[in-house]
Amino acid sequence: MRPVNFDYLADKLRNWGRWGEADQRGTLNHIGPETLKNAAAEVLVGKLFNLGLRFDRNGPQLARKRFNPMVYATDLFTPMSPAAPDVCYSDDVIHMPLQCSTQWDALGHVHYDGHLYNGCNARECLTENGALKMGINHLAAPGIVSRGVLLDIARLKGVERLPLDYAITVDDLNAACQKESVSVGAGDILLVRTGHMLWFTADGDRDTFMGMQPGLSYTCAEWAHDKSLAAVAADNMAVEILDPEGLASEMPLAFHMLALRDMGMPLGEMFNLEALATDCAADGRYSFLLAAPPLEVTGGFGSPVNPHALK
Repeated sequence: MRPVNFDYLADKLRNWGRWGEADQRGTLNHIGPETLKNAAAEVLVGKLFNLGLRFDRNGPQLARKRFNPMVYATDLFTPMSPAAPDVCYSDDVIHMPLQCSTQWDALGHVHYDGHLYNGCNARECLTENGALKMGINHLAAPGIVSRGVLLDIARLKGVERLPLDYAITVDDLNAACQKESVSVGAGDILLVRTGHMLWFTADGDRDTFMGMQPGLSYTCAEWAHDKSLAAVAADNMAVEILDPEGLASEMPLAFHMLALRDMGMPLGEMFNLEALATDCAADGRYSFLLAAPPLEVTGGFGSPVNPHALK
């Protein structure tokens, strides 16, 4: 059966038509000029944090279809000109899935009941050559930049990393806001730290990192909707909790479905929040300018990203 109250939440949170019948940016529409000005005002001391994982053969992927990036040189020590044989260049190519490491999900990434965000017919929108609608290119232009807010749920619970079966609740999100003395508002991008990233970055344990994991309960989608968030990203592989019960239900990845399909809210996965979280705990400031534009891959179902937080 579907998760309890899923259909009720889907009807309540659905943003179809809110920004027009042709809209393909969803909740990124919450980011307006005033939001960007407020985001820029968060930069006070000049600290810069890279929130992305590396893109190389040693990435987190285990699967055959989602594999780790492979980089090949196409030119090495190639002379610029026969007349200048010692003046050389090198070029390379990369072969990788768009969702193999730190990345954004496009609004066309998931669907149910035959429809994508804003009522797009999946059979008419999705092709072997990409998404005719709801591709990542619509999120890339003009980009994803806004005020970011980190809610460190692992630190809230007094642990290095949450248990693998922990479902983050609305009460957890509110408690983190109170503890961190931070507010979340329209156009903000929420970053959620579970500590799960440490299984990969500290322990080198891909199996645990890519397996069952803590994350947001699907009920947190209503909180995100009420706050008018622009997007949500987290330090795990799925943003939401992955557990056997949820994956076996009639609506697996329920938070994905509510966010991407019903709300039109992009999801960021595998953001490395460790250095940022340590600094936020040290100076007590959990808000910052977040710059995380995806690549403008026409029709892409997702995109690699190298996000940065500026404080």
